[in-house]
Amino acid sequence: MKREYYVRGKKVQIKELSDVIAVKVDKEDTPLVQQLEQATSFFNARESADAGEQQAFQNAGWYFINAAAESSMSFHRSSANRSVGRVFQQASGRTLIGNNLLTVQLKFELSEQDALDLLSANNLEIVNKLGFDKHLYEVKVPAEFDFLEVANKLQERPEFLFAEPQFIEQISSRYKPTDPDYNKQWQWKNNGFNGGIANADLHAEQAWDITRGSGVRIAVIDNGFEVNHPDIKEAIVDGAGYFTEQGIGSTTFVDSFSHYPNNAHGTFCAGIALARADNETGGCGIANKAQFIPIAALPDQVGTQVTLARSVVYAADPSKENVNAVGADVISCSLGPNGADWTLSSVLDRAIKFAVSKGRNGLGIPIFWAVSNGNFPVAQDEVCSHPDIIGVGRSNRQDKEDGSAFGPELDFLGTGVNVFSTDSGGGYTTSTGTSFAAPCAAGISALMLSVNPNLNWQQVRAIMRSTCDKIGGVNYDTEGHHNKYGYGRLNAFSAVSQAQRSNVFDSEPEPLRV
Repeated sequence: MKREYYVRGKKVQIKELSDVIAVKVDKEDTPLVQQLEQATSFFNARESADAGEQQAFQNAGWYFINAAAESSMSFHRSSANRSVGRVFQQASGRTLIGNNLLTVQLKFELSEQDALDLLSANNLEIVNKLGFDKHLYEVKVPAEFDFLEVANKLQERPEFLFAEPQFIEQISSRYKPTDPDYNKQWQWKNNGFNGGIANADLHAEQAWDITRGSGVRIAVIDNGFEVNHPDIKEAIVDGAGYFTEQGIGSTTFVDSFSHYPNNAHGTFCAGIALARADNETGGCGIANKAQFIPIAALPDQVGTQVTLARSVVYAADPSKENVNAVGADVISCSLGPNGADWTLSSVLDRAIKFAVSKGRNGLGIPIFWAVSNGNFPVAQDEVCSHPDIIGVGRSNRQDKEDGSAFGPELDFLGTGVNVFSTDSGGGYTTSTGTSFAAPCAAGISALMLSVNPNLNWQQVRAIMRSTCDKIGGVNYDTEGHHNKYGYGRLNAFSAVSQAQRSNVFDSEPEPLRV
C-alpha cells in the first residue's frame, strides 16, 4: 500500500507492507524467540529484503513475520517486554518500522500552556520534551489511530511547524572494505613505502611541533567504544555516556560507564582522533592531547534519528540531558546508511543548527561527518549535504581520492585507506573507510582551536578548505573545488599555522564557497 508523510515540509512516498509486522521481544524468552526466528523467514524470502539490514534488525531484537501468523504466536502486544510495529519500505528498499511516535514542533508564538493544550486536544501523549528548541516534543499517538494520518493532519495545521513520524531504521557504521595490511599510521607520516608517495599524508608531525590539541574536547558519536582501551581511556573526560532503548523506539541517556556499549568501529574512530602518544603502546591520534567525550548513540545500529539528534545536542550542551558537564568543541560522526540516499528529519536538522549556533558559547561547533563510501553524489545524502555539516571523503597513500561520495557538497578528503588505529579488546588493527577520514578532520580542527579558541565554526571550515593540498593531478574550479576531491586533501600543519596567524593578527579568514 502506497503511503506518504512529510519530512521538512516535503512529501515523501513510502510503501506499507500490510502483510508484515515487526515484533520485538525479550531475548531471554527463548521459546518465543525460536518461534519468531522460524516465522521471520517469510519476510527474509522477499526479493526486496536486504539480508544485512534484516540481520541488523534481528541482532537488535526485531523480527519480521507474516501479520496473519500473529494470532498463532504466544505473545500479547500489551506485554511490557514486547513491542509490535508496522513495516514500511522506502523507494530505495530500506526498511522502516513505525512505532506510533511523532516528533512535533509548534509555532514559537504560542505560550507553553497553549502548546500543551494543543497536544492534549489532539490526543497526543508527551513522551519527551526536547530542550534544544522551543515547543519541540516527542509524542505518542493512541494505538487506535493511524500515526501517519495524524502526522499529516498536524503538519497541515498552521499551529505546527512540523509533525513527522519517527521510524526505527538501520543506522549503521559506514562500510569498511577489507584490504591488505600496510605500514602503521602512514596517514601521519608517509615515507613512500608499500606503494605510497612520500608526503602524501596529513603533515601531522609539523603540526605537532606547534600543538597536540591540549584543552580541546572532541565528541565522537558512534555505536559504542572500548572505553577501557589503554590508548583511549586516559583521554576520556566528564560527559561520557550512552543512549539506551526505553520502550519502542524511544531512548534515554545514561551518564555512566556501567554496561557501556563496546564497538570496534567507534573505537577505531576515537583512536584516529585522539589516541594517546608516548605511552609505549600502539600508535597515536592526530590530536593526541585533546580530551574525549564518547557518545554511544545506537549500540545495535538500529534506532531513530531523534537519538542522533539528541546525541548532537548533548555534545553541544550536556545540560539538555540533565548532565552537569562541559560540552564539546568539536563533533565527529561516521554513522549513516551504506547506500546513497539518507533522508534528513526535521529534528536532526534542528539539532545540527543548535550545535552550530549555540555550541561553544555561540561560536558554534564544527561537525564533521563521513560521507558515504559508495561512489554516489553527496547530494543524495541529506545529512552530509546539510549546509552546516562538514562532509569528509577519503584519500589513499598515493594522494588519490578513493571512490567515496562526490559533488559540490564534499568539503575535503582525509586519509582513510588502510590506516592504523585502536581496536576493541585493547588491540590495534588497520582498516579503510570514510569513517576514519572524518575523525582525522575533527582532530585537525581540535589542533586549530587549541591555538586559536576564538575561531567560529565557519572560520574553522574556511581555514581547513583554504589550506588543503591540491592533490590528484586534476583541475580544480575557480573557487578551488573539485567534485571528487573537494578542496583537496587536508594539511594539518598549514591549517594550524593559518589558525595561529589569524589569532596573532586578529583577522578573519576570507570565506570560501558555502
